[in-house]
Amino acid sequence: MKFVQESFSVSGFTLIELDQVIIDYLWAIIHKGTEEKKDHKPSIVANISESYSISDENDFFMKNVCMPLIKAYRQTNKGYDPVNPNTLPKPNTKFVLNGMWVNYQYQNEINPYHHHSGVYSFAIWMKIPYESSKLAELPQFKGTKKENIKAGGFEFEYINTIGDIKNRRILLSPSSEGKMVFFPATMRHCVYPFYGTDEARISVAGNIWYGD
Repeated sequence: MKFVQESFSVSGFTLIELDQVIIDYLWAIIHKGTEEKKDHKPSIVANISESYSISDENDFFMKNVCMPLIKAYRQTNKGYDPVNPNTLPKPNTKFVLNGMWVNYQYQNEINPYHHHSGVYSFAIWMKIPYESSKLAELPQFKGTKKENIKAGGFEFEYINTIGDIKNRRILLSPSSEGKMVFFPATMRHCVYPFYGTDEARISVAGNIWYGD
């Protein structure tokens, strides 16, 4: 008997460690956006204290980070973007960064499961004031299975090829600072609450759309 085992592809995400010049640029536009206080909370589902719109000056982030990641994603996806075939762009269609913001999340706050609009999205961890592994030692988690302790984590949700809902959790700590996840905009994800510090968890997010 001969047989060949075949498997199906499921869209994933890319984890990136950003160069210091990019991190410095992000902090600069974060500080500027925070001072301007253009409230972004009405545009997101996050149950957090503060969220402000920020601007990608001269398309620096789009050109130097997003476009190379789009090219890399297409190379692993037969040249396509993660969209319905009926929405495929025309040959000359350009990408635009249609929204970028900074979130300040404090202890006990949550960014519940949601998805974004557009084609691609990203999240960048700028400041993580806790160790997820240490949060797992808190008294309320005594007796909880390790895999079920979500505190302080970032998590994706997806459906596998037999219809099961699956999760991919990323445990966060200060070593996560300056790292980024790049993923299809419709991929559901959430950020769980953390505890034990009054410092803010600071992150940047954004959406990439087809332009004219």
